[in-house]
Amino acid sequence: MRNVKRMAVSMLLILGLALTALPVYAADELLGTVVDGSLLTDDTYAEGQTYLKQRGSILSHGSGSVSIEGTRRVGMTGSTTAHKTVDEVQVTMFLQRLESGSWEHYLTMGPKIKYNSNFVSNSNTYSVSGGYYYRAYGSHTAINGSTVESASSCSNGIWVS
Repeated sequence: MRNVKRMAVSMLLILGLALTALPVYAADELLGTVVDGSLLTDDTYAEGQTYLKQRGSILSHGSGSVSIEGTRRVGMTGSTTAHKTVDEVQVTMFLQRLESGSWEHYLTMGPKIKYNSNFVSNSNTYSVSGGYYYRAYGSHTAINGSTVESASSCSNGIWVS
């Protein structure tokens, strides 16, 4: 009977030590903070947009997004819209990863270019390393003759475990 009690106490102590030794991930520490304009979230989707409201401009809108698409897989999309049909409309997306407090380029999607159009989009799904925040950063450009207009978009950060 005494051995059974000792065994039960030993098991509880071991269980208690095991639970206190669980790792703490950066997501817990950084969740809700803003790094270089991006809120760090535990959302599964984040989108960034830019609108140009200048009179006479040719570039209208750019957007980019990042989403969780499965275990250590993220989807990234981006699009650029011009006010009218232009010679070229372009979108280049950068998947960025938060490392040591700053956003680093992880991979590049594009540029994707469409000629004689007012819209272009691109999307893909990528395998990534877990344990990081990721965000989508986009470069959006419209070209008509000698007029070139560009803008950028930036999403919030999403945690990939």
